[in-house]
Amino acid sequence: LSPNRLPSVKAGVSNDYEVTLKFASVLNLPTGADVMMNGLQVGRVTALNETADGVDVVVGLTKSRPVPANSSAVIRQNTPLGDTYLGLTPDTNAVTTEYLRDGSVIPQERTTSPPTLEDTIAVLAYFVNGGTIQKVQDTMGTLNKVLPKVKDVRRLATTVAKDLDDLADNTDEIDRTLTGLDNVAKSFPASATYIEHVFSAGGVHYFETVAYTLLRHIATLLPSVGKVFTGGLWASPLLNSLADTLETAKPMWPAGDGTLKATNSFLGDTLLPFLKNPKVTVTSVKASGSNKQLLGDTITVLRILGVLQ
Repeated sequence: LSPNRLPSVKAGVSNDYEVTLKFASVLNLPTGADVMMNGLQVGRVTALNETADGVDVVVGLTKSRPVPANSSAVIRQNTPLGDTYLGLTPDTNAVTTEYLRDGSVIPQERTTSPPTLEDTIAVLAYFVNGGTIQKVQDTMGTLNKVLPKVKDVRRLATTVAKDLDDLADNTDEIDRTLTGLDNVAKSFPASATYIEHVFSAGGVHYFETVAYTLLRHIATLLPSVGKVFTGGLWASPLLNSLADTLETAKPMWPAGDGTLKATNSFLGDTLLPFLKNPKVTVTSVKASGSNKQLLGDTITVLRILGVLQ
């Protein structure tokens, strides 16, 4: 007589075939515990057999819910003090799928034993008393100091929301841009022959010829622009002559002030008054001897000028 032989009041599934799962330790896994896969019950634990390597857990499975042969097993609890059950997890990366059948064995390499309750409590105690909570609190305080103020975050969120609304309202422009890019991309295959020709050996030769022509001919025709090329050597004698001229005129510069004053005096005192009232006053006419012809010619000239009537 054993409590494990008493009928369970829980709703179960049919026991169609049995499978053995090898565990290093099962802790408090009871006989009759549920076997779950993907949230559904697929069987129950029927027996626990101690071995030299650990514990063999015999489970009864139902045929209505086949279990893949590559599944792994783990003993779990929903809560620290909750019921213990056995969970099966199929390998989703397997290419082919075979299913467990009566007498199949899941090796210890694909089973995971749960930690002891004492280890769990020790980890929780270290978490509480080891300063982890205080560190989390300090971290949150640092984040609160670093992050901007609430009003700034709201303003930023408002700006982002407006930008997203504008983006949503102008999706037709984005579609038009994408359509244009798509058309450009589609034009490349149609122009593949031309593009290949441009980047071929002939295209490279063309660009080299153009560059050589520009440097050899056009640059020679315009020597005054930029550097002095082959045709620009004529500027050297001109520059030398200009330098000699400046050297010759150098002694004149010290007397420049007197020359400037004399020029200003002539322009202001003599030339400008004459230009304002230009006239010539004849005060006397003298002739040597009795040269009456010279006197008559002089009188004629003066009458022409309007001096004599």
